[in-house]
Amino acid sequence: MNQVSVALKAEHPVETGKSGADITETARILIVDDEAPIRELCRRALADTGAAVETASGAEEALAVLHDAEFDIIITDIHMGGPRSGVNLAEEARSRWPDTDILVITGKPPLDTAIPALKTGAADYLIKPFTIAHLQDVVSKLLGMRRLRRELEREKLFSHKLAEDYAVLQKVERLKAGIIGRVSHELRTPVTIARMAAEAIRDQVSPSGLVFYSKIDSALRRMQATVEDLLLFTKTQDEDFRIDKAEVDLWPVLEGLVAEYRPLWEERGLRVENRLEGEKRPLQADAVLMKAAFSRLLLNAIRFNRKGGSILISARYGPQEASFAFTDTGDGIPPGEQSKIFDGLYQVADHLTRKVGGLGVGLAIARRIVEAHGGSVSVESAPGTGSTFTIFLPQQDADTGRPQPGGAPGHRA
Repeated sequence: MNQVSVALKAEHPVETGKSGADITETARILIVDDEAPIRELCRRALADTGAAVETASGAEEALAVLHDAEFDIIITDIHMGGPRSGVNLAEEARSRWPDTDILVITGKPPLDTAIPALKTGAADYLIKPFTIAHLQDVVSKLLGMRRLRRELEREKLFSHKLAEDYAVLQKVERLKAGIIGRVSHELRTPVTIARMAAEAIRDQVSPSGLVFYSKIDSALRRMQATVEDLLLFTKTQDEDFRIDKAEVDLWPVLEGLVAEYRPLWEERGLRVENRLEGEKRPLQADAVLMKAAFSRLLLNAIRFNRKGGSILISARYGPQEASFAFTDTGDGIPPGEQSKIFDGLYQVADHLTRKVGGLGVGLAIARRIVEAHGGSVSVESAPGTGSTFTIFLPQQDADTGRPQPGGAPGHRA
């Protein structure tokens, strides 16, 4: 800790009085005055508050003391005997110890004497005569300002460190996305070639070999789906991700997906129902990307459903927005996990990953696409009751032609 110094002239007596505000921290204070009675009176007044106080009889002695110790506050009289005045001391102390506050003491009139000291950077001044309570109050306020400055410095350092950490995190995320993207691109071509080659020889496979062919084809399809998911995930996470909007009816898109994934949901014995509530209306949307978002939610409902369960796909068109809900009868999602499920590469539990497969990027892809349309995705779920994922899209684009945030024309992601 630092100390406070006070220098007072004997010809300007200090009036005693009731003690003022307590100085609640152990402050180091240096009092500089060429009059011993003033030094001692001020020392006692500040020591009574719990401060650690030292004294000096002039500027030269004060500088020697300052050479060996640090102080919070220096209290110095402006007029002292010797080659250096209080103003000289304040100026040199402020230059050499900028973190130390200077409190100068002056007689009346104060302007001619205090202003030069304040110009050197002194924090405040006292006019003689003054009471002990006033001295304690001024010192207490200076210490309060010092505490505030330290808090602000800590906040500044914390904010700077937080910004640095965030920048590093962004760099890591970009690096990760870049690696995933490059690996996916490298895998895409050989997987495509392998699938084409497998299809080309299908008719030549013997009946006994069809079982093995089916396993190969299924594995290649899963691998291709994984590669496509990774590619789309990295593109949607790009800060420059853009969509191409056009007027489109999304209900037929949903109906087409149900038909496309029929083999999957029939294999699990699921019942799928489409329900249109209200009169459907065209929306300003990127049909290709919205199909990708819908497909991720539908696949999620299929994969995490129980065998023999059901899926309800409902669409509602309101005056301000349209909603598309996917309700399943699966195990549900614990409340503590629901805020995390839209994070990339996340699944609620490892056993789910092992049971249904996948990388856990589907919901992240869907949310990013929907947000690029100016919409949102919500989830309602509880363990044992299934889950409902709902996409909300604004209607106003189709009515006004105004682009939504993130929906300005640009390259297709």
